[in-house]
Amino acid sequence: MFQANRRKALKFLGGAALTATALPVLPQLAAAQGADLVVPNSLENIKRGTIHSMHPEQRSFTIIWESLGRVKIKAADLVTNFASLKVGQIVDVSWYDYMDFLIAKKTPETVARAAAMKKQNARLMGIPGAQERIILWEMDGMTTKIDPATNTIFLINASGGEPDKPSPDSGEVIQLPQVVTAAGKAALATLGPGQQIVTVWSRQTAIKVTIIR
Repeated sequence: MFQANRRKALKFLGGAALTATALPVLPQLAAAQGADLVVPNSLENIKRGTIHSMHPEQRSFTIIWESLGRVKIKAADLVTNFASLKVGQIVDVSWYDYMDFLIAKKTPETVARAAAMKKQNARLMGIPGAQERIILWEMDGMTTKIDPATNTIFLINASGGEPDKPSPDSGEVIQLPQVVTAAGKAALATLGPGQQIVTVWSRQTAIKVTIIR
């Protein structure tokens, strides 16, 4: 018997649900051949919340938003005041939501494509001065449910997980972030329960944090 999903780490809807129609088609096959991997400006959000915990060793922090709950976010190198951030502060955060870079049935080709994407990572569209790439992460497994109404996938984790979080247990049922690209949605339409798939996502990343009080 597989475990029920007790992990909330990947269950984010975020701003992606509001901006999906503005996203371009991602040429996923070309990405494995060295094409530029880009997170578009349409995934940028600006929200006010309270810092719940700091993770200096990972250059990340956990913030509580009323609409999203507790979310862990990577601070890009553009967040120049990271050292001044403290637990309990109310802050305005400019951040980029999850984006799907690969949704595909698992084959040797798609596994190799996922590895190439993670090695390359992604960049933010139109953001000058950013030196760090946006981290891409992978999760593979067998689908248990496909929800076209919300563009979400539930799978039994076989491997992978978002960076800076404890890896989900093998056999744990995970609800992945919302699929937002046109290419991802097209791939989603071909999937059903009981299929082995490979997925690649960008990480939620902050580019600016303004301390309010």
